[in-house]
Amino acid sequence: MVAQKDIQRAAKDVLLGASMRQVADEFREQLIEDFGFRAEEVTKETFKDEVAAFMRALARHLGDRHSGDTRVGEALETWVRFSDHYEAWDALLAGAFEVEGKEALIRRGKVLFPGPLTRHWDE
Repeated sequence: MVAQKDIQRAAKDVLLGASMRQVADEFREQLIEDFGFRAEEVTKETFKDEVAAFMRALARHLGDRHSGDTRVGEALETWVRFSDHYEAWDALLAGAFEVEGKEALIRRGKVLFPGPLTRHWDE
């Protein structure tokens, strides 16, 4: 379960210029600290699913609450180039963001997410 307060804090960080990668890394580090993992216990897989769920919720929040904000658009645009999270793609491409190369991103997104979930991106 993703806490709304964590989403709101992360959204503020993005609005202040943090990248989505920075937010993801900080969230993961906080989980590792909160659960008391020692460095030798941590692998690439540690909290991978939890971080993905958090980032999906954050992307949805940013798209819903900050659509059109240049800082958010830039953060989402960078994130989707390295992410296969539908929520981030949808927040960017369905929102009121100015995106350079939007047509190419739409084509790539439709390959990643074929079907009715992406029809509204062309509108």
